[in-house]
Amino acid sequence: MNKARKEPVFPLDDINSRREHLRNELTPDSVASKKPKVRKKEIDNSVSSSGPSIPNNQEVIDNFCEMVEDFCRRVEIPYDVDGGDWLSIPLNDVKFLVNEITSVRSKRILHEVPMATVTRLLDVIDRQIRCSQGLSIDEKENSDAEPLVFSALESVHAALAIMTHHDMPKQLYREELIERIIDFSRRQITDCMAASNPTFRAIHKPAENVANDGDDDEEDVENGPVSKKRRTTANLSMRKSSNRVSASVYSAVQKLCLILGFLKELLTTVRLSDSCILQLAKTCFTTFLVDNMQLLQLKAIGVICTVFSSYTQHRSYLVDETIVLLRKLQFSRNAVRTYHLADEEQKQIQMITALLVHLVQFSAIVPDSLKGAVDWSTIVDSPVDASYPIKCHEAATEACCLFWTSVLQRFTAAKSQDMSEAKGIIDNLVQDLLTILNLPEYPAAASILEVLCVLLLQNAGLKSKDTNARCFAIDLLGGIASRLKRDSVACSDEKLWILQELTDAGSDGSKILKNKCCVCLGGRGINIACDVCGRCFHSDCMGSGSQDNLQRDSVCPLCFCNQQLSVLQSYCQLQTKENGKRTAASVSKKSSAPSEVPAVDIVQQILLSYLQEAGPQDDGNLFTRWFYLCIWNKDDPHSEEKIIYYLARLKSKEILRDSGNCLVISRDWAKKICLALGQKNSFSRGFDKILALLLASLRENSPVIRAKALRAVSSIVEADPEVLGDKRVQSAVEGRFCDSAISVREAALELVGRHIASHPDVGLKYIEKVAERIKDTGVSVRKRAIKIIRDLCASNPNTDTTHAFVEIISRVNDEESSVQDLVCKTFYELWFEEPTGSHKHLVADGSSVPMEIAKKAEQIVDMLRKMPNHQPLITVIKRNLTLDFLPQSTKAAGINSSMVASLRKRCELICKRLLERILQVEEGAANEMEIHALPYIVALQAFCIVDPTLCIPVTDPSKFVVTLQPYLKIQIDNKSAAQLLESIIFVIDAVLPLIRKPPQTVVVELEQDLKQMIVRHSYLTVVHACIKCLCALSKSAGRGPGLLEYLVNVFYKHLSGTNSDSQLLGRSLFCLGLLLRYGYQLMLTSENQLDFPKIINLLQRRYLLRDDFNLKVRALQTLGYILIAKPEFMLQKEIMNLIEATLSSGVDHRLKIQGLQNLYEYLRDAESQLTAESTGKPPVQSATNGGSEVPVAAGAGDTNICGGIIQLYWSSILERCMDTNDQVRQSALKIVEVVLRQGLVHPITCVPHLIALEMDPLEGNSKLAHHLLMNMHEKYPSFFESRLGDGLQMSFIFFETTVSNHKLAANIKSNPIAFVKPGITRIYRLIRANRNSRNKFVHSIVRKFEPDGRNRSTVSFLVYCAEVLASLPFSCPDEPLYLIYDINRVIHFRAGAIETNLKKWTSMDQPQDAAGMATLPGESHVVMHEPGVYYSNNVGYIPERMNNNPCSTSDVDMAKVQEDCYDAIALQLLLKLKRHLKIVYSLTDARCQAFSLKEPPKSGETLSKQNVPFNIGNNNISLPSCLQDVASVYQDFKTVLREDSMDFGVYTPSVQRKRPTPRSTSRVRRTAATSVSRARGGGRGDDDDTDDDDWAGGARVLDFSAQASNGGRVTRQRVQV
Repeated sequence: MNKARKEPVFPLDDINSRREHLRNELTPDSVASKKPKVRKKEIDNSVSSSGPSIPNNQEVIDNFCEMVEDFCRRVEIPYDVDGGDWLSIPLNDVKFLVNEITSVRSKRILHEVPMATVTRLLDVIDRQIRCSQGLSIDEKENSDAEPLVFSALESVHAALAIMTHHDMPKQLYREELIERIIDFSRRQITDCMAASNPTFRAIHKPAENVANDGDDDEEDVENGPVSKKRRTTANLSMRKSSNRVSASVYSAVQKLCLILGFLKELLTTVRLSDSCILQLAKTCFTTFLVDNMQLLQLKAIGVICTVFSSYTQHRSYLVDETIVLLRKLQFSRNAVRTYHLADEEQKQIQMITALLVHLVQFSAIVPDSLKGAVDWSTIVDSPVDASYPIKCHEAATEACCLFWTSVLQRFTAAKSQDMSEAKGIIDNLVQDLLTILNLPEYPAAASILEVLCVLLLQNAGLKSKDTNARCFAIDLLGGIASRLKRDSVACSDEKLWILQELTDAGSDGSKILKNKCCVCLGGRGINIACDVCGRCFHSDCMGSGSQDNLQRDSVCPLCFCNQQLSVLQSYCQLQTKENGKRTAASVSKKSSAPSEVPAVDIVQQILLSYLQEAGPQDDGNLFTRWFYLCIWNKDDPHSEEKIIYYLARLKSKEILRDSGNCLVISRDWAKKICLALGQKNSFSRGFDKILALLLASLRENSPVIRAKALRAVSSIVEADPEVLGDKRVQSAVEGRFCDSAISVREAALELVGRHIASHPDVGLKYIEKVAERIKDTGVSVRKRAIKIIRDLCASNPNTDTTHAFVEIISRVNDEESSVQDLVCKTFYELWFEEPTGSHKHLVADGSSVPMEIAKKAEQIVDMLRKMPNHQPLITVIKRNLTLDFLPQSTKAAGINSSMVASLRKRCELICKRLLERILQVEEGAANEMEIHALPYIVALQAFCIVDPTLCIPVTDPSKFVVTLQPYLKIQIDNKSAAQLLESIIFVIDAVLPLIRKPPQTVVVELEQDLKQMIVRHSYLTVVHACIKCLCALSKSAGRGPGLLEYLVNVFYKHLSGTNSDSQLLGRSLFCLGLLLRYGYQLMLTSENQLDFPKIINLLQRRYLLRDDFNLKVRALQTLGYILIAKPEFMLQKEIMNLIEATLSSGVDHRLKIQGLQNLYEYLRDAESQLTAESTGKPPVQSATNGGSEVPVAAGAGDTNICGGIIQLYWSSILERCMDTNDQVRQSALKIVEVVLRQGLVHPITCVPHLIALEMDPLEGNSKLAHHLLMNMHEKYPSFFESRLGDGLQMSFIFFETTVSNHKLAANIKSNPIAFVKPGITRIYRLIRANRNSRNKFVHSIVRKFEPDGRNRSTVSFLVYCAEVLASLPFSCPDEPLYLIYDINRVIHFRAGAIETNLKKWTSMDQPQDAAGMATLPGESHVVMHEPGVYYSNNVGYIPERMNNNPCSTSDVDMAKVQEDCYDAIALQLLLKLKRHLKIVYSLTDARCQAFSLKEPPKSGETLSKQNVPFNIGNNNISLPSCLQDVASVYQDFKTVLREDSMDFGVYTPSVQRKRPTPRSTSRVRRTAATSVSRARGGGRGDDDDTDDDDWAGGARVLDFSAQASNGGRVTRQRVQV
């Protein structure tokens, strides 16, 4: 009967009409958008039509009874013996009947129809329904089924129309008829859904020819694989099948919607049985399984909600069914949302969410006395307890708890594959609830979300043991909290005139605007005025421009509701007095001072009036308003005293019928009012608790939870950046600045940095902590911190960010080049970039510098005051002037010349402003002893160092020299004054040579000032600057060498005379050396040539041999200055010996430092000359003196001679790198840096020393050494890796001689490797990325345990190497496995021979007969030739020698004995290291055996490490001095070997070999593996400590086939017969 057939398709017009009808029908439970006045007319018409005269009513009843009699007579057949039979009623007849019933029903007189007539009609209808049972609208082969089904549907309609009329006799409500109606409706609903959706048909009708029972169908749905099926196929099938259904199905659906509406009324008309209720509810829930039945679903929601409110015993069942329905619905991120919100454009929610919200709102049951028409007496007589609204709210909360508890329990119990689906379901629900939050029609949304938050804050969420549950709870709470904060901000910014009543509560109304519209604040065109408060409005602003009866005496909503509530309050007070419910005192108090209506109550009443006027007049609207009153009642402390008042507010419109002319508010205003009132409920007040627990989650141990919590807090901050100003938030976020995870630290900075520009006042609170992150170890964190401070300064230029600037500029030499570029770019944007807009405003002190430039100059000076030196500023200026920080793409495209010109112009203006400030500061100084201009001079010096032309204005080139020259006469003698003079002299020295014609008066005066300071100033740094400036002045101003020669003669006379004043002699030596260094080129032009050999001879003869050490060091310094001027002298043998002597290890460290300083200054001078030539200055000419000529290559400065000189002293410089004095090492390392930069020597020569300096106790030395090694590894990786082993040897020497005796290493004896480990770790990390490189490094260390035939290291060095290998920072299993592999290689080839030799030496110490000696099987025939086995002819056969002279050791070579013992100790250390590695990294024997170099390492494989220290143990590691001590070494070696064989028992073959007998010596041909086995383990065969059970005959099966390709060495083996 129910067979598939192809449904006809609607024409396009029909489809459009159905869609329009659906759109109009979607509003029954929402708010209709029709105007109240029209609806009022309809209501009035219906009321007027229900009150005709009595004769007319009786006539209508009589006519109806005749029609019913005729209808029943036509379908009845005369009674026969078989019983009664009935004809099928034609569809048109049934429709006519329905119309008649509807007509009588509309007149409200259906209950007056005689009982017999109605009973007979219902019997006929019952028979008609029974005739159509089992038939389906979807029948395709039986064409007669469709009319029968429609006739039955009309019959159901007629029956329900009769039973739902008021005051009908109870005898009509027969249970069997109601059950039949419900069962028939259920069957038809299922058939229509199957016809409109193929997926539903496939699930619910698997066999078309079998009529399944309803209960069985539902069980199949619940117990079968429906949920999983729908998840995978439903959504796709739904999209493939269109919404086009047959016209008959569509008509049936429309009729079923009417039937469900009548069933909803029937639920409240008569009490139905539980079976009917459950069947009806199950049918309604089924409608949600199809997406194109929205109208039917809306009606189903009404039925379910009515059951929920009227049959409270079934609430838990309905909630469970709702949850089951959630699981059945298809899941996707964008769930199907078909429930349209009233007047919300393009906003829908899921039907299941709408069902949940309505269920909660129907939980608060409206008192029965208030459901119908009421008046004041009804309110007064209502038997409602004072606590009833509280109980209603508790019932709603209980329903929410029941729902969420079940949902969250299923979420936590879900399997991992279902976890994402459960998350998606909850996410969609929360998203829908947030969509309808604070909409007028859905007050329950806040309650549902509030209960969810409470549960998430407890064990179901943040306190759960499941990390996934906690993370999900944080996500949900973060989204909810951000919405709450967003609503709070929107409410605080809202200026709606109605809401001003809340903020202005208690005022006298003086703030009411007169003659201005309260909505738009406009004054023209006002045509409405409130007759009570005087507020004025435009009709358009009030949304009532289309009304025809506008009056100027209208009442605004505030005054109207105020009047309403005032009347209701007065009614309540009178009723209270009449009933005597209060004491006389309270009554008198009440009457004496009548209370005013609170502003909150007025705004609440406006919302209730809006819902009553604009909403649909149904139960849903009534329950919504009652729900609001329950919520407000809960928050009212005096609610129990005002229960009648709250009940009256629900029906105020009916109680106060003549209420005046009120202006209707718009929906937009209603939403704003709802938003404002929502800020006062408990849900919004819970924001602080949510935020506090989210902040607490930032301190969780799990980084995943911390990251989630940080994202949640970020979403809240996005809603309102002012949250960052909260002290709790600030403390929590700043705590994440120091998080252990780099990603969390960066995210915390990102959270702050995102709102710096828009809220600089908030950023200022974080700037100190953000500045600290500039030194973070994470590159991304450092960059983000710099960007935050840059954005803050750009948005708020007046902010004091000096400390932050100091932190930023300290990273200009960061090891990461991108950070360096960012630092330079930051200062470019802050100081050097031309700002947008006009900045022509000048400084008010008469300066010609713009104010904006002056502020930048002050920022630079303020920063310099807090900096230790100005070198970082020099770097920033230098890179900015060249725009070196720009990306490579920008440089390749070419830098705009206008940008460079603008940059130089700004720098010139900054220098000009600095010069002005120097004058102003010194003129206004109160204390002459204070140097206020020093930071300005230092800043000016920094610009001058980078480019002296910045200090040479085009209009007045000598301005800076003329201005600064008077400051040379300063009489203050302290450190600040000396620094001031030094900086001024430097600026003059740099600028003066570039001035074409300097003023002669200034030049003369400057000469005198410099001369006086050279002779008299107490600070030698100032003297140094003066001499340098004087030489430049004499050369550039054309003054000649006269003054320089005079000064040279003066100081030479002092030195060659008999003066014994050491201070004067020291000053003379210093000045003489500097004059010769800087003035040599100028004095070459003089007629009086300098006699350098004579001066050097004087220094050697009189001062370098003096006992006064200060003079000796000063003389050495003078010699260095002379050698800078005459570098060829360093090639002379006498000078070479002198320099070598100063760099020798035995001299005083002060002489070493000075000797190294001389070489360093020489290199820097040569480098500066080379730089000057490369920038376009004329090349240095060849110097000629006494016929000797220094060869200088064209365009290369003196690089050739420089390289030759350094190579002469290079070995001595490297030796000083290992000096015991810290300053000596530092000086030598600075020379190495310059030499490597200039490429004067081969870089491979200094690798071992740099590796050793990685362990330097001074952090500066170790960092510089590591920096040099990094550069070398990038440029010459092969050179670097080839010397790693030698570097380890050098580091051990440095460790023993220097580190162990260093004052900073006081605890080195307790843990010596702790001082070496950081350096070794840094070196290893350089090469760890490349597998071959790290394997070579490890192999080079393991090779130290093997003899190389030339020299042997000390045992202490081997211990050091073992400690180093144990401390390497392995990060993947491939690294320790290779080390074990390499150790096995050494043991494999060396252990057997060493054990055999030790046994021989041990037996020589025991006198015994030759016949009594036990020999190894076959050992006289099978011997492995190894470097450590002494079976050569010249040594002789040791057992034979021992037998000849058993007690004599004179012929024993103890050196060879010690070599064997040394090798045994080396292998012991390797075996102990291998055992340590296997324990620390949890490496099994099988894993070690499976390792192969041919297999690439597995990516992503982790390595677990235990914190177990490497312990050598109590074994004797000292070399024996006689044969008696060899035994202990031998025993220790055997013990370690035995333990190692146990570790590698898995390597033995599975088939046990029998132990060979001594008679098997005839078998002389052995495999290499067997020979190794005998040499490895057979030597222990006859030892006293070894028996047969301990023997393992299998050889180790190790794969060394790939050893050669990885830098290893495999010893060749040969079997001799």
